Amino acid sequence: MDKNSRFAASTRLFRVAMVSGVVALVGCGGGSTDSAPIQPPVSGPPPAIERQISPSTVDPAADQATEVHFSINPSPSVTAVNKLFVFLPGTQGVPDLYKLIVREGSAKGYHAIGLNYVNDIAVGRVCSASLDADCFWKVRREVIDGADRTDLVSVNPSNSIITRLEKYIAYLDTNFADEGWGQYLKGDGTVDWSKVVMGGHSQGGGHAGVMAKLYKFTRACYFASPPDWDGGPADWVGKPNVTPPSAQFGFAGLSDDKVPYNELSLIWQTLGLSAVGAAVSVDSNASPYSGSHMLTTNAQPDLSSSDPGTPLHGLTVRDAFTPKNSSGKPTFIPVWDYLCFR
Repeated sequence: MDKNSRFAASTRLFRVAMVSGVVALVGCGGGSTDSAPIQPPVSGPPPAIERQISPSTVDPAADQATEVHFSINPSPSVTAVNKLFVFLPGTQGVPDLYKLIVREGSAKGYHAIGLNYVNDIAVGRVCSASLDADCFWKVRREVIDGADRTDLVSVNPSNSIITRLEKYIAYLDTNFADEGWGQYLKGDGTVDWSKVVMGGHSQGGGHAGVMAKLYKFTRACYFASPPDWDGGPADWVGKPNVTPPSAQFGFAGLSDDKVPYNELSLIWQTLGLSAVGAAVSVDSNASPYSGSHMLTTNAQPDLSSSDPGTPLHGLTVRDAFTPKNSSGKPTFIPVWDYLCFR
């Protein structure tokens, strides 16, 4: 190869190397390659990551209901709102069955947790034979904080909703410190409820309702709940609210065969949800649903899965049963956003 040919070949190699970001020095009989300086990535929020972690991993003292918690830090595609969404499953349900609404919370900029807790027996079944007018209140509060109030359930503090939530937030903050979980704990390690949106389905919504009597949430959103009926709304439903009714919202299926709407509508009214207007159907109205805090649907559940739950009762929020559009997205996303994520 003559001098001019060797020069042309070397020039072509140099140009190729520059396009790929690498400068190659080519010589007779061999060569060496030096990588061009790589600029560090632009600083920004960590990517949204889904995690499933057992309560016993978080706290070895949590020895009941050990199915995994589910959590997601905010989607990096949206601005973080610095609020925490906590969702409580229904009776015998686990967070794995309610991932879609937790993902929607993350997509709207919320830190989001599906919390596993002791829910193996329906509170209504436990209290159905009780003569104690405060049965629902006592049973739910024991599940919530673990204080011994009744012999009808046995939940200690380590297995309570509050302790599990405190421990899980602290665990996430310790192990993933750049994700911002610590902002939801006060200096003493307790939850800063003023930054929490509390949601729940069925039994989980009942616990959320009782907690709204005790703590001031940013918002509370109930799906087919609260379900507590004792010939009328359970006594606790009429107790004073700490989270005001203006920050509480409910969504129900009119054909629910587990929590009849004629009962639930009275429970909602007793909670104070009717003070801002009558119930509105989401089937024929769009968000913001005339500002109503009581939303209903006559939609039919998705029956394509093998989930053994009750479809009509779960259609408002349970992954398997909530209706989907042709692209597979839940049709109730606008409803969820209005109820929980505004």
